Amino acid sequence: MSIPTPDRVRELIEQCWQAQRGAAQLALAEEAIAQADALGDDLLRFHARMAATEAYQRGGRPAKGFVTFSWCLARYDARPERYGDQEYLLLWHYKYMVNSLTRFPDVPLARTYAVLDDMQQRYQQGGHSLQTVHKHRWLVAFHLGDDKAADLHYERWQVAPRDGNSDCVGCDPTDQVLHLAARGRDEEAIALTAPVLAGRLTCVEQPQEILTALLLPYLRTGRLDEARRAHHQAYRSVRDHRSKLGTVAEHVYFLAVSGNAVRGLELVERHLPWLDEAPSPFVEMDFAAAAALVLRLLADAGHGDQAVRGAEQSVAELAARLATRATALSRRFDTRNGTAAQGDRIAAVLAARPLVEHLPLSLAAQPAVSPPRRPDRPRPAADPLPDVSADAELDELLELIEEALRRDEEPRADALWQRISPFLDAHWLTALQRGRLADLRGMRLHGDAVAETEEAWTEALEWYAKAGDDIRAQRIRGRLGLHRSRHGQPEEGLAQVRASTEHLLAHGEAKDRAGALRRLAVALLHAQQPAEAMAELDRIAAVGEPDPGPRVRLQVLLLRAQALGADGRVRESADAARELIAQASAEDQGELVGLGEFFLGQGLSMLDDSSGAVQAFDRALSYELPEPLEQEVRERRAVLLAGTVRAREVVDDLAALVARLTAEQRTGGEYDDDADHSRFHLAVALFNAGRPEEAAEVGEEAVYGADRAGNQNLADQVRHLLAAIYQRVGDTDQALSYLDQLAVNLDGFDNAAARARVLEQAGELLFDLDRDGLAAQRLGSAASVYRVARLPLDELRARRRQAVSAMYAEEPEQARQAVELADAAAAALPPGLAVEPEARYELAWLALDGARAMVAAGDPEAALSRVRAAPDRFRELEAFGEAFLAELATGEVLLTLGRAEAAEPLLRSVLNGLPRDSATLPRAAYALAHALLQSDRADEAQRLAGEYGFELD
Repeated sequence: MSIPTPDRVRELIEQCWQAQRGAAQLALAEEAIAQADALGDDLLRFHARMAATEAYQRGGRPAKGFVTFSWCLARYDARPERYGDQEYLLLWHYKYMVNSLTRFPDVPLARTYAVLDDMQQRYQQGGHSLQTVHKHRWLVAFHLGDDKAADLHYERWQVAPRDGNSDCVGCDPTDQVLHLAARGRDEEAIALTAPVLAGRLTCVEQPQEILTALLLPYLRTGRLDEARRAHHQAYRSVRDHRSKLGTVAEHVYFLAVSGNAVRGLELVERHLPWLDEAPSPFVEMDFAAAAALVLRLLADAGHGDQAVRGAEQSVAELAARLATRATALSRRFDTRNGTAAQGDRIAAVLAARPLVEHLPLSLAAQPAVSPPRRPDRPRPAADPLPDVSADAELDELLELIEEALRRDEEPRADALWQRISPFLDAHWLTALQRGRLADLRGMRLHGDAVAETEEAWTEALEWYAKAGDDIRAQRIRGRLGLHRSRHGQPEEGLAQVRASTEHLLAHGEAKDRAGALRRLAVALLHAQQPAEAMAELDRIAAVGEPDPGPRVRLQVLLLRAQALGADGRVRESADAARELIAQASAEDQGELVGLGEFFLGQGLSMLDDSSGAVQAFDRALSYELPEPLEQEVRERRAVLLAGTVRAREVVDDLAALVARLTAEQRTGGEYDDDADHSRFHLAVALFNAGRPEEAAEVGEEAVYGADRAGNQNLADQVRHLLAAIYQRVGDTDQALSYLDQLAVNLDGFDNAAARARVLEQAGELLFDLDRDGLAAQRLGSAASVYRVARLPLDELRARRRQAVSAMYAEEPEQARQAVELADAAAAALPPGLAVEPEARYELAWLALDGARAMVAAGDPEAALSRVRAAPDRFRELEAFGEAFLAELATGEVLLTLGRAEAAEPLLRSVLNGLPRDSATLPRAAYALAHALLQSDRADEAQRLAGEYGFELD
């Protein structure tokens, strides 16, 4: 603790009043008390405790406020003439005391009533309205569950006139909503708040508290969009403040009864560490009950064994523990109160059921409807079997269908299968025929029917063995191996395919050898051996296969593009995809054109040609693709378009991606951050689609998940985005909070450039908010970090902006020092960089802003020497608007030096040269008028002032 002095204590008290709620404000309050006590100055001790009472109330430590309030009240009563200027604030603090006393079950109820009576007496003696007294008598009755008394005091509260002691126009209606909602009068509660929410609320508690109070009325009356928006806006405002744990509890309960228990769990995990330091037992009880409800609903849905992060307990275990904790606290309140109100209320919370099945928390998270696909151009209907006689025998049909499948002629194969179906149950089938039919059945099942496919092919293998058909047996072994490669057994499957391939290459016909090599290439791709896959594909041409048909030829090109891409030969893969597209187009194979466009889009994306990739994906979607592939194309395209002017097109696709990955995450057990990456892209898309409120909510989910997964890089990316989002919605404090956190996270030499940019961004934001002193600090820090990163031009810019901020903050010496450091950075510019247009532009601005700083520091001669060259420097860069500003500044410096005759023609030139709609015009006219005044040309100066609408001083 520094040596106490009266000035230091007064400074601490002032800082305490101005500080944001939380630990820092509490620390300032307690230091002020300690130093005032050390000095023994009763007046300072009084003022320190008054500030502390406010800090304790705002900072979630109301019990400490009992002591400071009582101390101040005793001093005031002993010497009212000395502390009389604090009477208004003491009367205000009575409201804190009554509110807080109800929240501690160990405080006797009689004491609360005594404080209320004393409060009423003092209000009456001071001639104040009893409106706020009636409100606090209602509050106590409401807490006790005394409906008759609550209704009486509510009516008295409503009819009493408001005065300076009344709660603000947001806080009064918040409590009115609680009363009306408890009486089932939701519509009245909502109607009451409409004009309040439409107005401007400046209280630190609003509008988040009134929006929180409206959550259940909105939900119960079916106003689901309003409920969603209220939750988003209010929770964002309170989630970082431990003192608002009670409000957080209301949001946890809302999530439970709106069908969002999974989201509720995230809030429970985030805020559970606050519970042991809850502002009061009442808040502890409310949060424990709401959290227990969320956990119980999850357990009822079959998630009771899931671990709760940070609790070392399962969902079911923690639900039971928190329910017991809440119930025990409710009994303590009921014992103190002599009623069952709190016990009944907590029991109802613990037993609550959702009021709606599921309220989507983001419009973007609602089920997405994919745009209709453009189908392939119509094909003329044709008989798929013009060459097959109606009385063809089974063996002929088997030969034909096997050839159709070899050539991937699906319509012909389907038609042949219809002809074959009547033979399936024939009793006279040979072993070979049974094997071929089982083989075909497996090929038709091939896909998601994993077990059934393997069962059919295993049966076929047994029949082929009985029939002694070794070649068909080897084919089926190869198919079984590839099937296993595709379904989680890549190494085992590859070994089986290799063995089959070796046998068929040695003993099979050309078509068997080619088919075996194709299967082996695919199995190698599944085993992540793309180079070997390419080698096998290259061998196909040498086996002399009879024409396999266009689709199979094209499929080999597709495999080649895929293998090249997997082998890191991305440009070659893109070229192979282009060849596939060209040949598939010539063969009128729309699906394979679409597949080629997909692989081309993948390759171009990896080559950082996002525009080309999007165009390829767009073309792919113009064809009818298999559903899983279409989904992947849409998802990949959506990620690329999220940050573009087409973001609005892909919001639904990204929302569907988030939903899919979230569902997979919940069923997969282990937490990964794929869903959080997709949430980040969705937030980007929403932001660029002009939906910043939703972007904020999705971004918050993403940053929470990324932090949970330990992915700081992703979390910081999202924080940077959130800073921009909150700037867009006008929540600058939240934007600054994220920027400050980013600056801390980006510590270290490797991150110096990024950290400096974040600090500079924060400084510019503070400057725009007219918080110039803080802006100068951030910009100075940015410049120092740019220096560490060896970025002298960026350092120069940050120092220049620091000087301007310090000048506006009326810190002229700091501004001068910043200019000197900027000059040093300018001198350190490498010669090659110094002549680049960007550097020349920045140096011209340094001349201009440096001059302004020198004037503020009381050195106009230095300012004039700096600014003289600035206009020409700007003109050389064709920055004519900036050149006019520099000439104007030169004229103003000349006026400061008393050289009006030199300033007048320069300022007149600026005035005549500026566009008539220039915002700088009045400033130039004002400066010229003063030059005329200094030249004893007052009439001209007055005419100029009249023309431009200002008064001369």
